[in-house]
Amino acid sequence: MNDEDSVNELIATLRPDSLTEEAHRRRRSADLAQAFRTPRAPHHTRRSPMPQRRPLYLITGTAVAGLAAAAIIVPQVLSGDSSPHAISAGESPGGVGGIGGEAFRDTDTSTTTVNTRTVLLAAAKVSTEEPAGSGKFWYSRVRTTQLVRVAPDEYAAKIKKLLAEQDAKKEKLKNKPDELNAAMKEFDKKVHELKTTRLPYAASRSETTDTWRSLGGAAGRRVTGLDVKISFATPADEAKWKQAGSPRLANDPSGSRETLPTGVVSIDNPSLTWSNVAKLPTDKQGLKDRLLSLHKKSPASGKKQLADYLWQTGADLLTAPITPGTRAALYQVLADSASGLKSSTGVTDALGRTGVALDTTGPDDAGEAGRITYRLIFDDKTGKALELDVIEAGTAMPLLRQTFETTGYVDALGDTPAQ
Repeated sequence: MNDEDSVNELIATLRPDSLTEEAHRRRRSADLAQAFRTPRAPHHTRRSPMPQRRPLYLITGTAVAGLAAAAIIVPQVLSGDSSPHAISAGESPGGVGGIGGEAFRDTDTSTTTVNTRTVLLAAAKVSTEEPAGSGKFWYSRVRTTQLVRVAPDEYAAKIKKLLAEQDAKKEKLKNKPDELNAAMKEFDKKVHELKTTRLPYAASRSETTDTWRSLGGAAGRRVTGLDVKISFATPADEAKWKQAGSPRLANDPSGSRETLPTGVVSIDNPSLTWSNVAKLPTDKQGLKDRLLSLHKKSPASGKKQLADYLWQTGADLLTAPITPGTRAALYQVLADSASGLKSSTGVTDALGRTGVALDTTGPDDAGEAGRITYRLIFDDKTGKALELDVIEAGTAMPLLRQTFETTGYVDALGDTPAQ
């Protein structure tokens, strides 16, 4: 059976009526929904089809391509911000299958493993059915959930104690440079341990971000901190939190914050902007040639295998206002470098939307192989991505999850796409 036959068979299995005109009209209201942006979580220590970077859940205070990328929730102690802020606890702690990314859910047992190349080629085919859109701004609503790794007040007290010890060491060893250097390394080690030591309970912080990115010369808008909530993996985890004195688990000021969004679509490709990605080639060879050219110019070209680069850039492009033709060509390019991925159908995201999951695994920050799973869920009816999960084996909640609730073109700041 050739690729075309396999794609047709898979499409028929996944949604037998999807190619009819009537079915296409039924889907049209969701044409511009659910897009995907990678938080760039994967490790760099293993070559795989997904991007291999240091996990962002182990980087504090980092923003990548306009997203809240840091998944360790820690206070900005050194900035002097230690005032308490009220953050509501999750209303339904412990539920598997929590809505809005508030709780971790296991994979649905009804999922079926399928051939990854065939899945990607099927996504390419359905992408060509989607109508093109236009507007002055590209809107996205993203729900980001991150594992809480430290309690801010507890962390602040411990780090301030370490800082006092460091100052004393500097004074004591100011004329002994070798001993001082060793003391500073020990200080860095203790700070790292504070950031990476797990809490005795599993909790996560979720917030929604609305972004309007200009596709021309106008200024955009980015509103973060919407609907901030703390959730627990189980009632037992919430009980442990209460036993610990119900410490504050987020250090965010109440209310939302407004900033300007970044103009670059992909951190690996500074020349790709929100206003020019719609001009990318719409055929496989043309897009592949363009991506190869961009790879040679990329700041990451010397650090990243081509397959890793293609997956990273592909994930970035799936969040952007590319044309249906470019999306189809992108899936075809990715299908040629799909080895190492596992794909499953019938997988649901945090909002209960069903799609196809692409999984790959990598080592954790300590280098232990297979500990981290990176999962992309995309809508097999449109070819658009729905959610990214970064999951560590043996944990009750994801390290990071981004659920792409709504995306689409609008003509004015504040507008949202029709659903």
